[in-house]
Amino acid sequence: MNDVRAWQYSVKYSRRKTIGIYVSAESGVEVRVPHFVSRREADDFVASKQEWIEKQLANFASRPARFEPCFQWGEAFYFLGEKQVFHWQDVAGVDLVLSGKADDPTDKIEAMVQRWFRQQALTLFTERHDWWRSQMGSLLDLPQSTLQQRSMKRRWGTCRRNGKIILNSNLARYPLNCVDVVIVHELCHLLEFNHSRRFYHLMDQVMPDWKQHDEMLNRLSLLY
Repeated sequence: MNDVRAWQYSVKYSRRKTIGIYVSAESGVEVRVPHFVSRREADDFVASKQEWIEKQLANFASRPARFEPCFQWGEAFYFLGEKQVFHWQDVAGVDLVLSGKADDPTDKIEAMVQRWFRQQALTLFTERHDWWRSQMGSLLDLPQSTLQQRSMKRRWGTCRRNGKIILNSNLARYPLNCVDVVIVHELCHLLEFNHSRRFYHLMDQVMPDWKQHDEMLNRLSLLY
C-alpha cells in the first residue's frame, strides 16, 4: 500500500494491456497494472489521476451509510424496496412473524430470515418471469427458458444458451421495477447473447423506460 495524501491504494498486476484505476466504497482505490509496467510507472500514473480519484472518494464519502441488516428480533431487512420488521411474536410494528423463540441466537435468526427471503424471492421471480414471457410473446418469438436463483456478488442475473436464467436472490430487496428490468434483460439475451445494438433495440422495444429502472437499481444498490 502507498500513501498519497489522505488516502491509500493497492496495486494488482494482471494480463491487461493498460493501467486502470477502480474506486469503490467497498475496496477503496485499486490500480490494475499490466505485468510489463513498473511499480514506479504505476505510481506516477496514480499521481497524474489524483484529482479524479479524490473526487470519486468524496462522492462515496457524501453518500448515506449503507443499510446492513441486523439479525435480531425486532430488526428489519429490505424486500421489494420496503423495510420488513421481523419478530418471533406478533407485536405492534412487526411485518413478519417467524417460528422462533425469544432467546434464539443471531445465526439461527439469520438462517430463518434468509430462508423466508429466498422462498419469497423465488416465488416473485417465477411470477415476473412468466408474466414478462407472456407480454413479450406478442412481440417476439422467445425460446423456452427456465429460472433459478442464487446469491451472486457481481451480477444481478445471467442467461445461458440452453435457456437457463439465473437471478441473484438479493435482487428481491429492490422495488418491483428493478426486478423487472433484470428479468427483461435476461429474456432479451435469449435472442441476443451479447450487448449489441440489436440487443438494446430489443430492450427499447419491450421496456421503453428500462434505462430509468436500471439507473434506480444501480443507485439503490449502493444504499442497501
